[in-house]
Amino acid sequence: MRKQRIQKSPLQRIEECETHLYFLWDALRLYARERDRYKQIASELRILVADHRPKRRLLLSLMKEYGFEHNVEPPRVPIHGPIPMIGWRDDPQDTALSEEIAAAIGDEQKLKSAFEKQAAMARAIPLSEYVEKALAVSIAPFNYSYQDLVLTIAQQVGSSHEDEAVDEPLVRLRQVLIGGSEGHIAPMIAFADLILDVGERFIKFLAEKHAYRPKYLQMAG
Repeated sequence: MRKQRIQKSPLQRIEECETHLYFLWDALRLYARERDRYKQIASELRILVADHRPKRRLLLSLMKEYGFEHNVEPPRVPIHGPIPMIGWRDDPQDTALSEEIAAAIGDEQKLKSAFEKQAAMARAIPLSEYVEKALAVSIAPFNYSYQDLVLTIAQQVGSSHEDEAVDEPLVRLRQVLIGGSEGHIAPMIAFADLILDVGERFIKFLAEKHAYRPKYLQMAG
């Protein structure tokens, strides 16, 4: 006999969203001295924005329901060097430009021209599109969007699931350090900071416009 499922109220879903944002904040806070907290960070990001089922992306779903929009701004320009970790998937123009930048290294005039083209392409990206399509990390010949990266980490080495084997690119990325973090973790930490910032803005919006009473927001600062 199939168990009956009871729909959660809008308030319950908001409260749970704020709770997961608090858990994300706490894991990020502890990550500086407890590096294995990346497992919790990946799991919280999966719940909030990266689940492969759109309706289960708690933060993004609620933002859509309440009409709260957030666009991710492009990198500040002028850009003074190649940016291989910033780009948009499935965009032939961006792919061609990335190749042009790589080929121009060593020629200041050509680099300047390529960077000017890059700046002209810059545009703000809706958060949901950024999650799905922004290039988090590339290790030839594989590209990971932020969603890909979060799901891969959460599902293979996350706090709720440990596979017996992991993707070969992750093994390679572990050998690269970026700002003191392994190559597959560093972009996820920066992404987590972004999601936490947006989430806090959303909770404040609900408090101001919909009389929601935050439980954790003040604790997280």
